[in-house]
Amino acid sequence: MPGEYQNNIASLPSLTDYRYENIFKMYQQGDGGYYYNILNKVTIPDNIDKNVYYTITVNEKMPWTTVSYTAYGTIDLWWLIVILNKIKDPTQVPSGDIKILKPEYIRSVISEILNTI
Repeated sequence: MPGEYQNNIASLPSLTDYRYENIFKMYQQGDGGYYYNILNKVTIPDNIDKNVYYTITVNEKMPWTTVSYTAYGTIDLWWLIVILNKIKDPTQVPSGDIKILKPEYIRSVISEILNTI
């Protein structure tokens, strides 16, 4: 079964463009329920051009959704910040400087992610 992205399945609600779930295809179970294939690993190369991101300072009391909203005006890109910074435990926000992808590069990076998984 090849799977489909959620926004291509008419019986499921549409997701906004930047939602994490958009990078995973869905598969239908025998009982009619859907599930995501989350076994794909998503990474951004270590040698990313320094011109495509900037850094900000965060503290452990800031949730990723707040960091995302501060940087992009949406809470939906928290996952991209986590992946860009190679955070092993996304339930924890480390204190210090983190990379933020410049907004003008978001669509092309997400497109590249989709092309590689």
